[in-house]
Amino acid sequence: MENLSFMKKLIALAVVAIASQAATFAGEPVSSSKQVIAPPPPPPPEYFRPNEFDIGAFATYATGVGSNGGKLHAWGGGMDFSYWFPWKYAGVRFQGAGVSIRGGGGSRSVTLVDGFTAPVTVTGGGGSVAAGILTGDFLLRLPLDDFWPGFHLAPYGFVGFGGIILGNSGGEGRTVSENFTVTNNTTGVTRQVTLTGRAANRLRNNLGTDRVLGHVGGGLEYRFTPHIGIFGEIGYDFPNGSSNNFIQTNFGLRYAF
Repeated sequence: MENLSFMKKLIALAVVAIASQAATFAGEPVSSSKQVIAPPPPPPPEYFRPNEFDIGAFATYATGVGSNGGKLHAWGGGMDFSYWFPWKYAGVRFQGAGVSIRGGGGSRSVTLVDGFTAPVTVTGGGGSVAAGILTGDFLLRLPLDDFWPGFHLAPYGFVGFGGIILGNSGGEGRTVSENFTVTNNTTGVTRQVTLTGRAANRLRNNLGTDRVLGHVGGGLEYRFTPHIGIFGEIGYDFPNGSSNNFIQTNFGLRYAF
């Protein structure tokens, strides 16, 4: 009996030892190697973006191309405000420019009194007229850096309509009175004639009052940064009445938000 009791104790001690060893192995940490993955580089900034709002300031030169406007030219400046849609290739723009239009004078022949003397040559009627040119345009552009990264140039086109608002010259509308000596070519009779009238500016005679106009053209914009660029554009403006058509050229700076 003592031997049997001794054997049971040995078996119990062996079981406890094995269980303790298994717990020791189970508690040891398992080492594993982890691979560090570098994040991908950020995409390059877009120079021409969707939902973009632009402000531009420019100098402008305009020259007449119609039969009435062939001698007309104008210098001035203006600003434009553009918004590009979520589809960055299309947008809308409002543009306004103030100019001083000159020309339209020169020499011309007039008949002072019917039947007396041949027509005489007079000069004048030109001068300058202040004007505002306002247009609203639909825009389409093609950023070339979509095809050639690093080449941040975008040609664009526009079409729209607006109006030209004319001011008046300083002496326009004043009353004038001049004396002339005229001679009848047939009888040789000479007489004094006094002509009274109002001074008129030939520019306003040609253009008339304020006019609605159409507007179409194109340009190029280059971005130095995603926010700062320069641009140049040429637009063809046709007020109602083709004789008054003119070409407007703009050069300026643009800031994009």
